[in-house]
Amino acid sequence: MLRAWFDPDGEFNVAQMVLLSSWSSWIIAIVALTVAVVVVLSWHNVQALTPRRRRWLIGLRVAAIGAIVIVFLQPGVRLEHVTKVRNHVVVLADNSRSMGLFGEDTDTRIDGVKERLSKDSEVMTRWRQKHQVDLYRFSDHARPMAGPAELKASGDTTRVLAALDDLAARFEPEDLAGVIVISDGADHGALGVATGDVPTPIESATAERIGAPIHTLFTGPDAPPKDVIIADVGYDDFAFVRNAVSIQVEVEVNGYEDALVLPVTLRRDETLLATRMLQTTPKKGRYTLEFEFVPDAVGKAVFTVEVGAAPSERITVNNKRQFVIRVIRDKIRVLQVVGRPSWDERFLRKLLKKNPNVDLISFFILRTSASLDVARRNELSLIPFPTRELFEEQLGSFDLIIFQNFTYRGYQMQQYLPLIRDYVRNGGGFVMIGGDLSFASGGYTGTPIEEFLPVTLPRSGKLVDLDRFKPQLTEAGRYHPITMLDIVPEANTAAWAKLPPLSGSNRVSGLAPKALALATHPTLRTAEGPAPVISVREFGEGRVLAVTSDSTWHWDLLSVGEGGDSRNFYKFWGNAIRWLIHDPDLKPLRVHADRDRYPLGVAITVVARAFGADYTPAEDAEISFQISRRRDGSAASEIEDTLSSTCRTDTAGECVMRITPPRDGGWTIRATATIGDVELADEDLFIVATDPVELRKTAARRDTLARLARAGG
Repeated sequence: MLRAWFDPDGEFNVAQMVLLSSWSSWIIAIVALTVAVVVVLSWHNVQALTPRRRRWLIGLRVAAIGAIVIVFLQPGVRLEHVTKVRNHVVVLADNSRSMGLFGEDTDTRIDGVKERLSKDSEVMTRWRQKHQVDLYRFSDHARPMAGPAELKASGDTTRVLAALDDLAARFEPEDLAGVIVISDGADHGALGVATGDVPTPIESATAERIGAPIHTLFTGPDAPPKDVIIADVGYDDFAFVRNAVSIQVEVEVNGYEDALVLPVTLRRDETLLATRMLQTTPKKGRYTLEFEFVPDAVGKAVFTVEVGAAPSERITVNNKRQFVIRVIRDKIRVLQVVGRPSWDERFLRKLLKKNPNVDLISFFILRTSASLDVARRNELSLIPFPTRELFEEQLGSFDLIIFQNFTYRGYQMQQYLPLIRDYVRNGGGFVMIGGDLSFASGGYTGTPIEEFLPVTLPRSGKLVDLDRFKPQLTEAGRYHPITMLDIVPEANTAAWAKLPPLSGSNRVSGLAPKALALATHPTLRTAEGPAPVISVREFGEGRVLAVTSDSTWHWDLLSVGEGGDSRNFYKFWGNAIRWLIHDPDLKPLRVHADRDRYPLGVAITVVARAFGADYTPAEDAEISFQISRRRDGSAASEIEDTLSSTCRTDTAGECVMRITPPRDGGWTIRATATIGDVELADEDLFIVATDPVELRKTAARRDTLARLARAGG
C-alpha cells in the first residue's frame, strides 16, 4: 500500500514506516501511556451526554491527540531499493610440502585434495546458488586461487591458525556461511603443538574471530610413513681456528619396527670429517649423535650432515642438512720487542693487554751488552732473551711482530733477519715504531728488514729529529682504514687536526716501491717530498706499518689533559692491528651475500665494494661475479651449476646484484676486479636450503583437524 501511494513509478522495492524524531524509546513509551490514559478519561467524562454529542466530542479529542502525537513522533515513509548479497563459503586447501608426500589411496596427499574437489564439483555448484564459494590455498598464510590446478605442494611450513586469522581479517563474521579446511593436519604452529581432544584457548579464540562454522576434511594416511629425518642440528654460528668444535645431530626414525644400522656423516665441502653409525632400537624414535673436529683455517665453510637412506624409505629429502659456520681467530698472537722501557711502550702495551682477543708476548731490554757491569750477567738478567726460540722456532705462530725502538745489534740476531723477512712475505704482519734504537739508528739500513719496510733508510747524516710536530694527513690517509678515525673524510681530517703534537721523529730517505704515506712531517723533507711519518706497504702476502715517532702515547694522555678525545689513540692502533692481520672487513674488494641461508627459488642480494690502493672508493670499476655450486661429496653435488654476471660500481665503489640459484646446496660467490694494475678477488658462501621445517615432521595428524572442528562448532 505504501509503495502504491508513495512510489507510483515502481523505482523502489521496499517501503516502510519510520519515525523521524530523535526521541528515545522510553520517552515514546511514556507518551503512548499518556495517550491511553487521556483516551480512557475522555471516555468516562462523556458518559452522561447524548450518544451523538458523546461521539462528536470523543472524535474531536482523539483527532487532537493524534495531531499532537504526529507532530511529536514525526512519522515518515522510507523507500529503498534492496539487493540481497550472498554470503561466502570458503574452501581452504593445504599446499605445504608435506602435502607432496604419499597419501592413503593416491600418489600424494595433494592429489587426494584435487580428486576430492573434482568429485565434489556438483556440491559446490549447489552451494553457489545461495552462496559465493571462494577457494584459498595456504601454508603459513591464506592466498586466493582460481581453481584446484593451482595447488602445488611448495609451502615451507603449515600454520592453519595463521591462515584462519587471514580469513578473519578479510571477512566479517556475518559475511561467512562456513569455512572448510582440507589438510593432512601436520601443523607446525600452535595447532600442532597442542594434544588431546579439548580445543585450546588459542583455537577457540581463532574460531570466535571467524564467527562461522569451521569444518575440516582430513587427507593423508593415518599410519606414519617410513622415514629417517635429520630433525635438528646444534652448532654455534662461529668457531675458533685450531679449537675443537662440537656438533650435535638429532635423528628421528619413524615407521620402522625392526632395528636399523645407518651411517651418519659430517662433511666440510667435499672433505669427509667424520662418520658415526646409528643403531636404532624398536619403539625409540629419537637419537642424538655428536661430532667433533678441529678447523685448521679461518673463514666461512659449508658443512653437511647426512644420514643414509633406510630400507623402503621413500622420503629422502630430509636426510640431509647443510649449514654455515664462520671460523675465526681464537687469539691474535702478538710479539712486542722493546729496546728500552718508555711511555710509548707502556701505553701500547696497556692497549694490547686490554684487548681480550690479543695474546701478547712482550720482551723489554732493560740492559744491553754495552751496559756497565757491576755484577755477573746471570745475576742481572730476569730471563735470557730467547732469540732462537722467538725468531726460529715460534716465529710462524705469531700474527703480528712489533719492533718498538729496538735494535737487533748486540743479540746475535743477524742470522734471524732473513727469517723475519720470509715471515712477512708469507703473510705475517710487522710494525716498526721509531726511537733512537729504531730504523737507521737501529742499524737496519741495508738489512733484510729494510727490504720490506715502507720507507728507505739513510746511510749517513742526522738520523733523528727531536722537534715537536703535528703529522699532516695525506690524501691516502683520509681514506685508509688505519688512519680512519671517523668514517666521514672531512670529519676524519678534523679529528687528526685536533690531535696533540708528537715529539721527535726518525729521519728516512723516502718511500719504498708501492708503499703509501698516510701522514707526513710538516717540515722534514726527502728527495720525493714531505718525509713520511706513518706509512704502509704490502710485501708478498704480508703487511707492514712504519711509525717514525715514539710518542703516539700523546694522543692518549695529552688528549685527556687538553680535554680531547683519547679514544683516537685506541682507534688508530686498533685499526692498524686489524689491517696488519688481514681483517676480512678491510679487504680492498669485498663481496658478501645478505644472508647465509635462503629458501629455494628466492633471489639473493649480493653486494660488492671496491677500493683503490689508497682505499678511496673505486668508481665505475667493473666487477665480475661467478656463482658456483659447491661439491659436498654426494651424488647430486656432481652436477655443475655456474652463474656469471657483471656490474659497475657507483661513486661509493659499490655495486649490487640479484640472482636466483636454480638448485639447493652450498654456493660460492666469487668477485674479481682489476683496480689500477692490481687483480683483486674475494669470496663468500651461502646455502640454498631444501630442508624446511615442514619435512621434519612427515606424519599426518587427524587429531589436530578434529580438535579444530570442535572449536569451530
